[in-house]
Amino acid sequence: MKLSELLVDIPVKEVHGSDDLDVTSIHQDSRDQNLDSSLYVAIFGTQVDGHDFIDEVIGKGAVAIVCEQLPETLSANVTYIQVKDAPKALGIIAANFYGNSTHDLTVIAVTGTNGKTSVVHYGGQLLQALGEKPLVLSTAGDTFDGRPIDIDRKAPSSLEVIELQRVARTYLDQGATHLLIEATSQALDQNRLASIDVDVGVFTNLGQDHLDYHETLERYMESKKRLFDGLSSESMAVYNANDQHASLMVSDTEARIVSVGSAPEHDYTITLESMDLESMTIDVAGRSLRVPVIGAFNVVNVGLVYAFLVELGYQPEDLTSSIENLRSVPGRMEQVPNDHGILAIVDYAHSPDALENVLQTLGQLPHKKIITVFGCAGDRDPGKRIPMAQLAERYSDLAIATSDNPRTEDPNSIIDQVCSGFTNHDTSIAIVDRREAIEYAVKQTTRGDILLVAGKGDEDYQDINNKKIHFDDREELARVLTKKS
Repeated sequence: MKLSELLVDIPVKEVHGSDDLDVTSIHQDSRDQNLDSSLYVAIFGTQVDGHDFIDEVIGKGAVAIVCEQLPETLSANVTYIQVKDAPKALGIIAANFYGNSTHDLTVIAVTGTNGKTSVVHYGGQLLQALGEKPLVLSTAGDTFDGRPIDIDRKAPSSLEVIELQRVARTYLDQGATHLLIEATSQALDQNRLASIDVDVGVFTNLGQDHLDYHETLERYMESKKRLFDGLSSESMAVYNANDQHASLMVSDTEARIVSVGSAPEHDYTITLESMDLESMTIDVAGRSLRVPVIGAFNVVNVGLVYAFLVELGYQPEDLTSSIENLRSVPGRMEQVPNDHGILAIVDYAHSPDALENVLQTLGQLPHKKIITVFGCAGDRDPGKRIPMAQLAERYSDLAIATSDNPRTEDPNSIIDQVCSGFTNHDTSIAIVDRREAIEYAVKQTTRGDILLVAGKGDEDYQDINNKKIHFDDREELARVLTKKS
């Protein structure tokens, strides 16, 4: 593709060199290979500055550089394009390179502190049951038409805009009809959804999370709000009206607004009618639905999916039968089977709101006692640590604080901060080693108990000193329960 074609719709400050060049690939990571005849976009990142690697990528064969700051010395054989906003430019370039693939997909982007993963997976399952071919890009697994796919994620929660556009084009060419994505606050803040044509924006809720990055709740909220501020008048904004921040989220959107909540004035009224160990019955807009997942928070998740699918034109009666066959999302209220009469649950809850929601749900189920194993990640918002300890203690008969992903922090230091939130040290303890914590928790259980292991969900590793070591809560829990006498 010609460089001039890639630069269409990009506000350019200066161009040094010719735009009549053939570009065979686009990159933002200097570590990529095969950069011959490529275009490189230099981004001011949170960890490194892409401008520092311009000479390196030129040495690898790059023929065009997009940057916010021009190098002091310009190579005669390279074209330099200076822009004001490199991340935004990258989004447009990626869309141009892959033929604006999202124009031809129905794109559903979900944002919020909790529930993003469940909403995109439930939406994907229902669309497939309705005869569509959804592409689901999610932290709990990427799928096309219900089958797992492999994509290049630089981090578990991160999908860069080039890869997003590439994957969208690949599966659009294979018949994809819908794209469902989790719109994280960092992705929105970094313009990673630039030039993605979002048809439906969904807001689940807002709580405390990622303040290590955003610094304040207000900035975190503003990042989420960008999804709705960017929607066109032809789009739809579907939101959880039960959340106190909901009205602000959609206050400036041009999109058609659809509310989902427990009050009768909302477009889709949702009510939990009953719940047992395997399913719940909910009422959505006057229609009673049996859903084979549990969790009061899932009432909202299912309600949001039901609402946007009906608004997209699918028939309620077709959705009713499909919802009855929903499958739980890996690592989200996932039960670990055992022969001891123990309800063993693994859940991704790693924020105060998420942990409270899960524990409140479990408290509504028949039980003798609730035992909770939880942790707080290192190099992340330390303000969550005391609140999570307080919540675990409040809703559990035994709360066990342990390591999550300590990363570069000292696990003992993290645990000390967590434990400062405990008040009863007879029923709230710390076991730093996660495997030992799970083993101890299982030993304390008897028939009729509920055991929750929270924080990592479907992750199959622990990040210790920036090294990923295999560790899966579900495997560990199953192993210890099998050995239990």
